[in-house]
Amino acid sequence: MEPLLELKDVSAAYDKNIVLSDVNLLINPNDFVGIIGPNGGGKTTLLKVILNLLSPIGGDITKSESLKIGYLPQVNTIDKHFPITVEEVILSGRYQRKSWWKKPNDEQKIKVKELLNFVNLEDERNVPIGELSGGQMQRVFLCRALIGDPNLLILDEPNTYVDKTFEANLYHYLGELNKKMAILLVSHDVGTISSMVKTIACVNGGLHYHASNKITNEVLKSYNCPIELISHGQIPHRVLKHHNHE
Repeated sequence: MEPLLELKDVSAAYDKNIVLSDVNLLINPNDFVGIIGPNGGGKTTLLKVILNLLSPIGGDITKSESLKIGYLPQVNTIDKHFPITVEEVILSGRYQRKSWWKKPNDEQKIKVKELLNFVNLEDERNVPIGELSGGQMQRVFLCRALIGDPNLLILDEPNTYVDKTFEANLYHYLGELNKKMAILLVSHDVGTISSMVKTIACVNGGLHYHASNKITNEVLKSYNCPIELISHGQIPHRVLKHHNHE
């Protein structure tokens, strides 16, 4: 099985500030990798390197010729007053980005309909983007990430702007998508993703790969990952910064 993506001893920096050092990561078809780590640890930098938005200062990156990436960023900046519909936003994610404005063909229109049905937004196809809620907007951008039929879907904190109704279904949808594509999911919510992902990588200046979805505070400490797994009863719930109770 040919890997989709492989990073070997990759380092990255901004000016002279090294953010990532000697990162090794292998992504195979249908992998589902959860990326965790503290703020400032390099998670976003890792994504930028994978997405060719930042050139590494060392190491090698090998990508399969068949690799197609769909990307759902953490923050989607779009002018809600811009006269563009839900369908048009989704179509803007087509891989030939210079020609996204061209009239879509029948196959692409069918694909948009299928994606909107998938995220329960079939009735909003022709709605102006400015009329959507934050959660609806995030669903539209998920469809945009999927319009090009990627075999690697990258999501950066996908539940940041998701409404509670969709959040309850989001990870189910990702489970369905994982049957036909690899997924790389960045999240602070270790308790939730550990029940979904297949493997976990902690990014904090380097990358420590954990070939399982079972993770404990002891594992985090051994990886020098300064976050804490909080449990309510027997169910791991959320990663929190150190805080004081009033």
